[in-house]
Amino acid sequence: MEIREYFVQRPIRLAELGEGRGYVSSDCLLNLIKDDEVKQYVIDKYILGDGVDIMLPKIDLFTAIVKDYTNRFDTQRVKVSEDNVTTSFVENQHNDVDFILKNGTLDGMEIDELTAISLYDSLRMFYDDRRLSQYITYLRKELRDKDLLKAVNQSWEQRFEKEKARPSNKMFRLIYDKVEEQHYVKAINSDKFREFGIGETFVVAFLELAKLSNQKGNTFFVSSLSLSESKIEIILRSSVQKKIPELGYVYPSITIRNDDQGNASFGLYSSLEFKLGNVDSDGNLHLFPNRNAGGIENSKTYQHTVTAKTFVDSYAQIEDFFADIENFESDFYFLSEAVDPDHLRAKIGERILSARSPFKDIKELKDLFSRDSVGHVENLSTLLKLCGRAEMIDMNFDLKFQLRYIISNVLLYGNNGIE
Repeated sequence: MEIREYFVQRPIRLAELGEGRGYVSSDCLLNLIKDDEVKQYVIDKYILGDGVDIMLPKIDLFTAIVKDYTNRFDTQRVKVSEDNVTTSFVENQHNDVDFILKNGTLDGMEIDELTAISLYDSLRMFYDDRRLSQYITYLRKELRDKDLLKAVNQSWEQRFEKEKARPSNKMFRLIYDKVEEQHYVKAINSDKFREFGIGETFVVAFLELAKLSNQKGNTFFVSSLSLSESKIEIILRSSVQKKIPELGYVYPSITIRNDDQGNASFGLYSSLEFKLGNVDSDGNLHLFPNRNAGGIENSKTYQHTVTAKTFVDSYAQIEDFFADIENFESDFYFLSEAVDPDHLRAKIGERILSARSPFKDIKELKDLFSRDSVGHVENLSTLLKLCGRAEMIDMNFDLKFQLRYIISNVLLYGNNGIE
């Protein structure tokens, strides 16, 4: 896989993986954890000192995928005064921007100079303090004028020299690609930020799931897995199902997410999985309630500044988030007697067909939800098939995230917001 592919969150095509052995050694899982404090707490909490086999469907295949990501990169931190930081445009096909960091410390060791490519939102994070992020974004994406960027850097150097501004210390979070021997700036955070990454989330979530499976005798399935170097989303489905006559089945599910870019968070989210009856080719719908139901919160999120214990223990709430489907039945707007399926199709279309829509360049979506393409949608079965096909479209994952919430709010609440 090319290096840039590791930085884009992509779904894993589960149907192409095969069945695997269905178990993996706990030692293999622990090797995915980079935070030593988390690792030791996990060993103690789940009694893994002597090594045990963790049994769950396809867990060995999932472990190998996550290992490919965690083994490729090392995480590092550079502390440097901002007056020792400059930027420059890189002449390559990606239109990159370099950070040049001087006279700092790399994981406590002094360095003279280090060059690292800006990744994700790190460039904006650096220039936000100077109220220049919009201008820098314009330079980066549009003009790419080296002289203008140099002028910005020099103006701040002069301010620091004349003591019109006091430089602050910055903590740059880096990843080091061990294959191409290249540094990237992942984000700029405070010292309090903890590196709870995709490996930590995967391991703790699956250990907790294995424990629940043994205790409850309930089989849980991974119905969706997507990840990048810094993001992971796991959707877990219970084997419990509720039949919706003439339409299909609804399963309680839970979505686990971790985003360690910038100042993002990790957490658990209640979700529902809808499977169309007797239809295998139109995908499953992943619906996300945004209201608490039956005393169950619809989400619980944490910042990356919590302790290792809080991080690990947060996943013990997985059982709570597998709420009974009955708790959400009143939210099924699409099942109300007065519902017009074509009106719901139009509600979805309002958000994806407009000229300002982030989906405007995805022709497959337009073909699914425009009246000109599909005509009048007369029944719920047809509407749900359209939504299922939308789930299967290959698109940027952040866009898919928005699309899921638009469809969820239309089907569950009759509105097309994404809040």
